[in-house]
Amino acid sequence: MNYLLAFLCSIPGILIATTMHEFTRAVASSAFGDQMPKNMGRLTLNPIKHFEPIGFLLLFYTGGFGWGKPVETSGLYYKNRKKDTLLTAILPSVVNLLLAIIFVGVFVCLPSSINPILYHMFYYVAFYNIGLVVYNMLPVSPMDCVKVLSVVLPANKYYTYLQYEKMIQMVFLFLIFLGVFGGIFSAITNAVMQGLTSILSNIFAMFGFMIFY
Repeated sequence: MNYLLAFLCSIPGILIATTMHEFTRAVASSAFGDQMPKNMGRLTLNPIKHFEPIGFLLLFYTGGFGWGKPVETSGLYYKNRKKDTLLTAILPSVVNLLLAIIFVGVFVCLPSSINPILYHMFYYVAFYNIGLVVYNMLPVSPMDCVKVLSVVLPANKYYTYLQYEKMIQMVFLFLIFLGVFGGIFSAITNAVMQGLTSILSNIFAMFGFMIFY
């Protein structure tokens, strides 16, 4: 598949992954009493509302590292600030993982006669959802792990981290562009894809589903 065609086939996958990630964050924070996502028009599945061009291009370039337009949240009205902040940070990646499982299940059942473009579109939806899960485990802004650190780290250590947050982000992005980390995390993403494909293929075969992958 040529570069342009790969890019076009990637667009739905990137938009679905980032839209669902940010929409889930908006829903979770709103469920805990936060009015900010609703007031800013982020309680929507409209991908335009969650589109962020730099994060979009990075997702394609790196094969998984990137972001949608981050949903601004406020813990002011959370009943249990630590727990609700943690759930708001974790749930978007949980939804991405569930979507990845669903779309892996779809493409392993696609017949070999299916249009290759359609096949790759399903593949990339699963791939970029897994990519977001993998990269959001990194303590690099704006990944969700930074929010997790705000809950699990002692306050003084977290504020020490914040002093170096921008520097860590710049160094990481620089190394990504040099290809230092890209290959490692792409390998992890591909390993997860292959693992899910194998597991679901075996499960479907056990129950007599037709597997064409």
